[in-house]
Amino acid sequence: MRKLIYSIAIMVLLFSAACNSSEKPAEAKTDSLTSQTAGVGYTCPMHPEITSDKPGTCSICKMDLVKDSDIKSDSMMTDSSSHDHKH
Repeated sequence: MRKLIYSIAIMVLLFSAACNSSEKPAEAKTDSLTSQTAGVGYTCPMHPEITSDKPGTCSICKMDLVKDSDIKSDSMMTDSSSHDHKH
């Protein structure tokens, strides 16, 4: 009977320890990635992990790298008022 009680107690402790894991390391990793790419000037539109501080081509798909500011403005701004949709 004691073995059963100890086994249950250990399982409860392990389960509660696993559920209380912190998400902060993942947030810190994201913050460091953002700070690393903040000063980069050019990025591949198809492969955002390919970056450069000067114009060039993507080493994966050979597309021209575009300015980071162009990518951010294109992806964040959509103007649906110019579309002539009649629903």
